Amino acid sequence: MPLDLKKVILQLKNIENNDVQNLNRNRLDSTYKLLELAFNNQETLKAKLYETQKSKFFFAIPGSKDNLEQLISSTKDFSSPHITVATDGSQINPSAHEITSSFLINIGLVGIPYFAKDIPVNLTSEPTIYNSQEDINSKTINESMQEDDLISYERTLKEIEEIVKLAKSYKNHNIPVVALLDGTLIHWHIEKFSNYFIENFIKRFSDAMSELKELNIPIASFLSNSRSNDLINMLRIYKCPYKSVDCKKHCGDLDSKSLPCNPCLDYAPVLDRRLIEKYFISKKGETGSRTVLFKSNSKILSYYPDDFKVSFFYMNTGSEIARVEIPAYVANNNSLLELTHNAVTLQCKVGFGYPVTLSEAHLQAVVTKADRQIFYDLIKEQMLKGKQVSVKLSNKELKKRVSFV
Repeated sequence: MPLDLKKVILQLKNIENNDVQNLNRNRLDSTYKLLELAFNNQETLKAKLYETQKSKFFFAIPGSKDNLEQLISSTKDFSSPHITVATDGSQINPSAHEITSSFLINIGLVGIPYFAKDIPVNLTSEPTIYNSQEDINSKTINESMQEDDLISYERTLKEIEEIVKLAKSYKNHNIPVVALLDGTLIHWHIEKFSNYFIENFIKRFSDAMSELKELNIPIASFLSNSRSNDLINMLRIYKCPYKSVDCKKHCGDLDSKSLPCNPCLDYAPVLDRRLIEKYFISKKGETGSRTVLFKSNSKILSYYPDDFKVSFFYMNTGSEIARVEIPAYVANNNSLLELTHNAVTLQCKVGFGYPVTLSEAHLQAVVTKADRQIFYDLIKEQMLKGKQVSVKLSNKELKKRVSFV
């Protein structure tokens, strides 16, 4: 047995004991009281946020003139004909112990029509093989880039580009199409790349989003168990005791648990979704209801065209409080926003709390261990047919496949 469960059980007693649970509850309660105070003084909150929005400190900014305390319900009898499309990606990463450095990206594609007859369901996948990093971009040869980072970079773009193709394939049916992605639209991970690769990413991303905008197709990304803390940071701005918010200047030498913007002593940040979950409970927010819109001021969004800067809301899916992100062209269009809200609500209803098209796209995309082995076997067969370089696994890979004990 590779895992010694007896030793694991002995250590589990130190996790989440009563003292830790009480401390976390106190932190959440203190943060919630600060949220209520901020919402009761919305003009002061908004004034401080707009004064600080150009700072390097990222936080949420209320995106509309709506009352922040408002919860917005979805249409209970929503039955308008529409089509929801989704993509998700997976990959076979290159291995130094295999016969080749080739790798594969597989994009799962799903299109499901609702309240519309004679429109086909799409459940497919689109695999692409790359011989090397240079197949993604020839400039990688001059860049010190990790292979895994570059493959993730390309997979993200292919998910977006493939969803555009899929959405366009349904446009001749003349009913609304809603596009869904898994994960975030705020692609902060590209900050690690050079300016050339950031610009290339933004161009491909913007070109794809522009096609959706021109076709009047809303797109949203769904984040389950989000670890975002934009709203917590918004409350820090509100509680800041200084005339102007300058964290480095005023609090650069302080311990994180001693900051004057902390809701309580001995504070560790709670997650936005925990805070909003408590808010939904207090307001008796029904399944399908959502918060008002908030804008993100993440630094990476400075690279985005204005129409594609990101807003978000939290919604009750029936099993969790999820974060849904949308580009500005959707946030600023009430009909597209309402369609997206209703479509995501329906997706979560039929998917038992998670969008069914995204779960199906994942199933179409996933690459199993058996798939990985078949992939390398097919490459080996092709190389032998072509009488190419000798086919040989590393000793490590051979030993991993055979046990002598």
